[in-house]
Amino acid sequence: MKGLMIKDLKLLASQKKIFIITIFVAAVFAWTSDDVTFAATYIVLLLSMMTLTTISYDDMNNGMLFLLSLPAGRKTYVKEKYVFAFLNLIFAGTLSLVVCYAFSVIKGTPLKLDDLLSNIIGITLGMAVMLAVTIPLELKYGVEKGRIAMLVAIVIVALVGTGGYKLLTNVLHVDVNGFLISILEKLPKPGEGLEIIVMGGLFAILLLVLFISYMIANKIMKKKEF
Repeated sequence: MKGLMIKDLKLLASQKKIFIITIFVAAVFAWTSDDVTFAATYIVLLLSMMTLTTISYDDMNNGMLFLLSLPAGRKTYVKEKYVFAFLNLIFAGTLSLVVCYAFSVIKGTPLKLDDLLSNIIGITLGMAVMLAVTIPLELKYGVEKGRIAMLVAIVIVALVGTGGYKLLTNVLHVDVNGFLISILEKLPKPGEGLEIIVMGGLFAILLLVLFISYMIANKIMKKKEF
């Protein structure tokens, strides 16, 4: 897996112009805006997509055939992609924090560190879920078809969610809002451990999603013919 990791890092190094442009645009946002959190979101969003870029490069010119002929094998390839995605998200989140904090100091503007951290953690978790959905799709259908499949999946989930809500409220006359409010009222109030419960729940859900995604990606790579 070490060799595959080095290969992906070298692929990203070859895209250093994109990295420089990303930092420059984020710096412009941080300098011209009173709210630096948008710059943090921009950095995490753009850099996290670089994981998908490595998959597209691997698939070019029958490159996947060469990679799978190495001793690493298919399972190691999938494992490396998820480890690389995790490290890339950590790097993007840390970089966005450093850039936003540095520009707030340079500008002399007050910075609510709690709000900035919440924003970075939120967008990082969101991008982790997005990658968990996208990586198996790109491995199965390729770059272009994989992204189309992701958009279709998002539309289907949105339609099912909306349709299910309408069915429960308008047809079955279930008080969904009242049910959710009753649950929220039983939770601890802010400052009484609510933040820990919410963060713990989100991380637990994320780990479950990533585990399911990893297992699906392994099955796809095992059956895929190149």
